[in-house]
This record gives sequence, structure tokens and C-alpha cells, in this order.
Amino acid sequence: MVKRFQFIRKNRKRKKLTIEQLAEKADVSIDLVARLERGEREDVSISKLESILHALDLELGDVFKHSKLDKKSDEFVRKFLKLDAETRASILYRKCCVC
Repeated sequence: MVKRFQFIRKNRKRKKLTIEQLAEKADVSIDLVARLERGEREDVSISKLESILHALDLELGDVFKHSKLDKKSDEFVRKFLKLDAETRASILYRKCCVC
């Protein structure tokens, strides 16, 4: 069981939202929210995760505050989050090409 996204439940309850209300507000499926909260799903797109987090007034960086990463990964995330939004977006959505 993956516990990375279980903090979503705590924040949803803090905002007094049901799973259904959060899913509607974030424009994602109820199943996705429920499975993330239960730790039954880890594979979620950045855009859907950002929608859920935005609906909870959270940011993508908040995911990493609630996850235990190894030292190198943690250092990478800290440096990545210090970059401006445009640079982060270009890194996240960069297309790799082998010529």
C-alpha cells in the first residue's frame, strides 16, 4: 500500500469536503480520489494531481512534504521547487528526441 497521497484525505476533511465534492471540484473521477486516499493508487498524471491539490489549496510541492524520499531525490525535489514556474514546466513537459 502506497501512503504518498494519504494526506489528501486529511486536507479534504479539513475543508469539510466529501470525496465526491473534491472530485467534482477538481474535475477528476471519484474513484481516483478514493484510491489515492486509500493508498491503492500511485500512478496519477501531474495535471490530475495538480487539479486535486488546487481544489484543496495545496501545491505540487506539498506532495513531497508528505513523502519520504531518499537523500538524492529529496535534494532534487528541493532544488526543483526553487525554480521559477516556467522553468519547472519546461522540465516537466520537455519532449526528449533522439536524433
